[in-house]
Amino acid sequence: MHPDVLPLIASVLQVTPDSLREDDGAETVPAWDSLKTILLASMIEITYDITLDNSEIEQLTTVRAVREVITRHVAN
Repeated sequence: MHPDVLPLIASVLQVTPDSLREDDGAETVPAWDSLKTILLASMIEITYDITLDNSEIEQLTTVRAVREVITRHVAN
């Protein structure tokens, strides 16, 4: 688990970290749109020094999915 995932997502979406749940995404957070997803992908790449491919960026649809994508990269 990466404790800084919620603050990272929250900073991109301009919400408080404690307002986010694992299943939250574009359907439940009005600020989570396609532009914010691209910004989130960029912030993940910078923060974790990784490169996401297009399919991984498309997977960034919920807090849980973001955590899973990062975990796959960090575990390698």
